[in-house]
Amino acid sequence: MQSLMHLDIHEVNSFNVQQAISEDAAKVGVKTIKEGVHLVCAALKLYDIRPVLSVTYPARKPKLKELPTAEQVMNMVRGTDIELPCLLAIWLSLRMSEVRGLQFRDLKGNVLTVCRSNIYFDGSNNVRDMNKTFKSARRLTIPDYIKSLIEADPHEKDDDFIVQMEYQTLRSKFYKLLAVYGYHMTFHDLRHLSASVMLMLNIPDKYAMERGGWSTSSTLKSVYQYTFSDERKKVDEYFNSRLDDIDK
Repeated sequence: MQSLMHLDIHEVNSFNVQQAISEDAAKVGVKTIKEGVHLVCAALKLYDIRPVLSVTYPARKPKLKELPTAEQVMNMVRGTDIELPCLLAIWLSLRMSEVRGLQFRDLKGNVLTVCRSNIYFDGSNNVRDMNKTFKSARRLTIPDYIKSLIEADPHEKDDDFIVQMEYQTLRSKFYKLLAVYGYHMTFHDLRHLSASVMLMLNIPDKYAMERGGWSTSSTLKSVYQYTFSDERKKVDEYFNSRLDDIDK
């Protein structure tokens, strides 16, 4: 929105906001552009200026990701000091801030309550007694293996964090491990991986959304769910074979 900065606030209208969107489209993504427009609208509202902006956003560019399978990632992290945070992200569809926000008091039996976030921002941790969205607060049943990893962590108080590793350390260890195995993904992609596994297992959208804390099925489907290469190949081969049968 840099092209708007020289304008008097009363001169902001749909035409020059659309120009700013077009200029930014070559440099940043659609999500960033929308956030910029929302910031402009909030500034206008602060000065009691409420124009009805009619603008068109650029089309989203498809992201073609080829993630390793859940089995490959779990084998990669097994026995390492980042196994627990990675399994929490894959198994429970947790964001990194949610993984780092879990405390020992959140575990009752095999039920883990996700109700807090530990966000790394501007060089420091910011703990919030809330998650990213209202729907993100949830209770999840964990398998005995993950429970055993949690209980194996020494702690003195119930409000100690289950994952005490700093954000930068966890991120660095994760990327170094990926480089050894030749995989390309981010820690947040573990959440994408979880959504994709639920898709492969035909988990109904309602339960997948509750499990991952997604507010809408469109976000789940358009942003998080990918199909695995091996599974896609099986579908392609099956489809091709059926057409071959018809063609004979």
